[in-house]
Amino acid sequence: MCKWNKFGRKIDRLAVRALAEKNSAELREFNNTGGNIYQKSLEHSDAIKEIASEMSEKDAIDFYNTYAEEIEACTKKTLDDVQALNTENEIWTQVIGVIIAVVMGIVFFAVIFK
Repeated sequence: MCKWNKFGRKIDRLAVRALAEKNSAELREFNNTGGNIYQKSLEHSDAIKEIASEMSEKDAIDFYNTYAEEIEACTKKTLDDVQALNTENEIWTQVIGVIIAVVMGIVFFAVIFK
């Protein structure tokens, strides 16, 4: 999770991002199969603490902050995806409503002008 650069040790954001994305995907999959995502999240938390325990205090703080940022980015992406699905569903709901109204109108006029 850390790499060296000309200024010293630095948290590798891409590695932390990959870990956050992996953990987020695991939580989604675990939830989809009926698992308890809160317990799975605790397991992830333990693994994160284990990684941080091998770092200096400064590196651990940087790691926690970077991980939190990346988890937040994953969460926002998921929320964006859900919002897009909701918008698409709203459009389809409106289209289906119009179709039903047209069909009912046709049936109504067919019964009246029979």
